[in-house]
Amino acid sequence: MILAIIIAAFLIAVCTTIHYGALKFSSQFVTPSRHLGHCLGVAVGSIVLAHTFEALLYAAGFWVAVYGFEVGNLVSSSSSDGSSLNFMDYFYFSLVNFTTLGRGDLMPNGHLRFMTAMEAFHGFLLITVSGTFVLQIMSGKKPFSN
Repeated sequence: MILAIIIAAFLIAVCTTIHYGALKFSSQFVTPSRHLGHCLGVAVGSIVLAHTFEALLYAAGFWVAVYGFEVGNLVSSSSSDGSSLNFMDYFYFSLVNFTTLGRGDLMPNGHLRFMTAMEAFHGFLLITVSGTFVLQIMSGKKPFSN
């Protein structure tokens, strides 16, 4: 269990840093008083890229946790073992989990369940931060300015 906690903490730290950097970087190109459409395009584009990359990192973390450290397994609801799953299945699972959609067609076992719960919680927080960023732009404010 301690290994799952360490991996989850590492992923949270890395993804939070990436997210902050992406929002901070994109805010340099946002001046809502000039052209709101351009600002929204920059914001949404950078947010989509950041979230996709963060879900990809979580998928890689799940993959390493399962195949490198054997902390659990990810199984399809239609089969009893995860041997037929490839990395894209892990990426799909991560995207579904990150957005807290939780389709239920892939299920974690063992301590991987803790990692997936932390991803859902962290994804919810990052999506909330992203929404706040977009709302600031839509209200005519430049994010990260005093």
